[in-house]
Amino acid sequence: MIKNSQILKAGVVLAFGLATSAFAVDACKDQMANPRGSAHNVNGNQTGSISGTKWGFEQWSQGGSNSMKYYDNGTFEASWTNNTDFLARVGFRYGDNGPGKSVSGMQYTADYKYTKTGSAQYGYIGIYGWTVNPQVEYYIVDDWYSKPSSNYIGPKQGELTVDGATYTIHTYVRDQEPSKTGTSTFLQIFSVRPTARQCGHIDVQAHFNKWNELFTGQTASLPGSKGGNKSIQLKFGNVTEVMLMTEAGGGATGSVDYSYFDMSENGQPSEPPKEIERKPFGGTAASIPGTVEAENFDEGNYGVTYSGVQGASGDDGDHDYRGEDYASVDIVGGGTGKAIGYTAADEWLEYTINVTKDGEYDIAANVSNGTSAGKLELSLDGKALASLSFTGVEGDWDTYELATGKATLTAGEHVLRITIANDNTNVDYVKFSLEGAGEDDPPLAINADLRLGNTAKTLQVFDMQGKFVGLVHVAAGTSVNDAVKARFQSAGVYMVKQGSKMHRIAVK
Repeated sequence: MIKNSQILKAGVVLAFGLATSAFAVDACKDQMANPRGSAHNVNGNQTGSISGTKWGFEQWSQGGSNSMKYYDNGTFEASWTNNTDFLARVGFRYGDNGPGKSVSGMQYTADYKYTKTGSAQYGYIGIYGWTVNPQVEYYIVDDWYSKPSSNYIGPKQGELTVDGATYTIHTYVRDQEPSKTGTSTFLQIFSVRPTARQCGHIDVQAHFNKWNELFTGQTASLPGSKGGNKSIQLKFGNVTEVMLMTEAGGGATGSVDYSYFDMSENGQPSEPPKEIERKPFGGTAASIPGTVEAENFDEGNYGVTYSGVQGASGDDGDHDYRGEDYASVDIVGGGTGKAIGYTAADEWLEYTINVTKDGEYDIAANVSNGTSAGKLELSLDGKALASLSFTGVEGDWDTYELATGKATLTAGEHVLRITIANDNTNVDYVKFSLEGAGEDDPPLAINADLRLGNTAKTLQVFDMQGKFVGLVHVAAGTSVNDAVKARFQSAGVYMVKQGSKMHRIAVK
């Protein structure tokens, strides 16, 4: 299975297009109805209109070098090098100095798909704009270069569940900072998606409506950009722009290419998710001591029993096993059968388990990652339980290894959460064994010279207490015993795992 840190999954929530369209669109899978048309280069800090459309464009930068190019159908691309701050955006512009446009009675939507490269100390990707009466800078953040921190977006003010995710809403004060009217003090409002995506549908109006519900003009004391709290009016005004934007800053270098773009002032609102009753997969809680299969997470709604990633890679994974209600979690072949794959950092899944005995437990998770070392964070009933680390094998998702740990469990029914700390980690299972419990299987014979045929292999190696000690690469036709000796430089008896088979070898 080949993938990289920028490969994410296809969106599964229907993306509704213009109200005049006969069919709903899915920007993650559909092609643009209109060809891109001619390319138009943007020179320096510039705004303007896209001829023949209702949209405008803007490029703005501070420091470094950059370029932006937009096309006749509104798609655009940009690149930047060593920028302090860079913004490229396309969408509705109503004039920076005018009265703005009331969002009451409107239905703003956006459908998009893009790829990105590079790195930045910060970067917001999604919907962006300003209001007047009062002046507010706002963001709907669907993706980022570094996940937004509350130090820079302020405290949480509420939540909005829409488009397959529960966004958190934050407010912050920019204190005598650059704005549309020069240097001024103004409010920022953020809606931040919990896990990033690179394509999909945004019901922009749902965010506007929620902000208007939360912020009715009361005065609040909020963190300011120059330190201390500032008293400011909480209110969302008339919009002067509603634009799809990429922003990157802090010595940022990178690029973005939007291959799908559509925005409407009268689009279709997103359908609310159907309510799915929470219950264990198959109707029975996983019994502990025992094995929790990663693909058998609890039934329930997105954000309740699982989170997933909506992105741009296509139809990856087996969606038939769990059905389209759970299609943002990709199930792949791997490990001992099925595994969770095409994951992103902070993705999580929950499982109802039934612990039959109090005691100390050994934990072993069967995992793989072809891009980096990784970690699983386990919690039980909302409290941290164990952290399981592993090494990964560069470019190889088919070689699984055991990440191990220990924890104390009490008898009874509990909710186990598995959180994936690193992009592109495949999870096969997590096994809980009561410490000191004997194995039912007969002891393995000790191999003095184990050879595994004419295919090179990467094997997991354990000591005789079952502790994972590392991976060993065995060349085709060579001795596993010799490879283990060369790798670990220590004589003794080891266990090596090949697929689901265990072998015991002697190293002299």
